[in-house]
Order: sequence, then structure tokens, then C-alpha cells
Amino acid sequence: MYNPEALAAAFNEAGLNRNAALAESVRRKEKLAELCPEAAEIARQLSAIGASVAKTFYSDNPQEDIKALAEKSLALQEKRKALLAAAGLPEDYLKPPYKCPLCEDTGRTDGKICECIKKSAVKFALKDIAKIAPIDKCTFENFNLDFYKNITDKNGKSVYDKSKNIFEYMKAYSEDFTPRSKSLYIFGKTGLGKTHLTLAAVKTIVEKGYYVLYGSASAILSSLEEEKFKQADGKYTLKKIANADLVVIDDLGSEFSTSFTAAAVHNIIESRLLASKPVIITTNLDINGINSLYGERICSRIIGEYEPILFEGQDIRQLKKFQY
Repeated sequence: MYNPEALAAAFNEAGLNRNAALAESVRRKEKLAELCPEAAEIARQLSAIGASVAKTFYSDNPQEDIKALAEKSLALQEKRKALLAAAGLPEDYLKPPYKCPLCEDTGRTDGKICECIKKSAVKFALKDIAKIAPIDKCTFENFNLDFYKNITDKNGKSVYDKSKNIFEYMKAYSEDFTPRSKSLYIFGKTGLGKTHLTLAAVKTIVEKGYYVLYGSASAILSSLEEEKFKQADGKYTLKKIANADLVVIDDLGSEFSTSFTAAAVHNIIESRLLASKPVIITTNLDINGINSLYGERICSRIIGEYEPILFEGQDIRQLKKFQY
């Protein structure tokens, strides 16, 4: 299921492209009429032939009439082709220059959504996420596991193998994603790569055509509060949370904590579980921190239903800063 807003934007863009192509076709016909009046006359005759085809159904010899019209049309098209060549213009000069020749910028082929719309919807969905997170810079390809070498956990053990397993798990999760995939609880200290790998997964999932609702905990909860108390439809609404194939709550615990935020977090987690739809949570909070901030019910749900993914090591941002 594509993001509905991104899909609407894609169809709107296709409509604008189609209008521009048709307008350009008219402009070219007018230009050709000025350069070569004979070509304009041919266009008029071809149009008249098209109108004449319907009349052949009422003639005594419809097949012969259609054959004669087809031969006349072909001769006129060949003559026009020669005129275009003489004028230094391509053979398809008079055809509207559609961005997508397959659907002619209508957005549909054989009654189905055209591939051009699907690609455009992905583009708009990623562009929307890029407004709030560096999704274009966070890919699996540029995630450097070398930063985890020679780094140990609190027990003095290397975190490289653990980090590699997380990387491979997140990559496989995104590639095999379905709206029934498992929910993830991604936690660990700041700067360990949680956001990078989460955004890399989101990018892959969006590119597969799924509807991902991504936002920071503070933005999502503020929007829901506006919806409840001011009846304002913001970027994040209960309906969007219910409809999305995947909801990603980034940096849970960074929001201003109130009784409403705790209730809203519980509602998101509970409603998505009941619908068997996944949520990805990223947070600096361990399970004790979740319990302390949101209570036992939310903590119990996360422990029982979410796949825990612990990031360990040193702040990668600092390592990158001083790598040279």
C-alpha cells in the first residue's frame, strides 16, 4: 500500500505533465503550420479520415471503405513524414512528448496504476521523510562496520560481531518486510547507529511500495494531542497510524512526558498489535527506562511482542569526527 498522500502527489504530477505535453503538441502543430502549410493540411485530412471511419459502418461495403481510408491515411502519413524530415524535424514531432509513453501521463495502464506513478509515489514519500530525517544519507551501503572494530562492551567483549549481526538482521528485515512483520525495539546510547540503520531499513521498505509513517516521538505525540484537543488534522493522526503498513517512532522518551503522552504511546502500541501491524521504536531507554516512563503495561507489551535490538559501543559520531 503506497503512502496515500505520496500517491496523490504522483497522480497530480502526472496530470501536470500530461497537460504540458498536450500544450506542447498544440504549439508544435502551430509552428509546423507556419513552417509548412502543406503539413497542416495533411493533419486536417487525417483528422477527417478519422471522422469518416465511423460512417463506414452504414455503407454497403464497409470493409472496402475502411481499406481505402487506411491506404489514404498511410499515404498522407508518409508524405507528412517526408515533410518533417525536410524541415529537419523528427518523425514523432507532432506527438505529445509524454513523460511516460506507456500510460501517456494518465497514471494508469490497462486499468492499473502505471509503474511511473509507483516510482513517483516512492520519490514523494522519501522526499517527505527527508524533510525531517537524513534518509538520503543513511543507507546500508554506506554503513561502515569498521567503526565497531576494537570497541568493547561493558564486559570487555568486542561489539563488532554483534553490530554485524544487527546490520544483517535489519537489512534482511527490510528486504523481507510485509505489513505482518515483527515489531522492533531498537535501543542503546546516543550515536551508535540506531537511526542510520533504521532509516536505511525505512528507505528499502518505502522503495518496495509500502506506506511508512515515520516521525520523532515528540512530533507524533504533539500531533495526536492537537488532533484530540483541537480537532486539528496534522501530519500524524490516528487514522494514518492505523492505515500505515509500518509506523516508526524515533527517539521515544525524548518527548515532554505527560499523562497524555503515556496514554497515546500505549494506544499506538496496543492498536497496532491488535491489527497485527508492526511498529519500530528507537530509543535511548533500556527496558527499565521504558517501565519507569510509560508504566508496566507498555513495558510488558514491548517485552512480549517486540524484537529487542541492543546497540553497544562508543559514539560513532565522535569516531567519525576524529578518524583522520
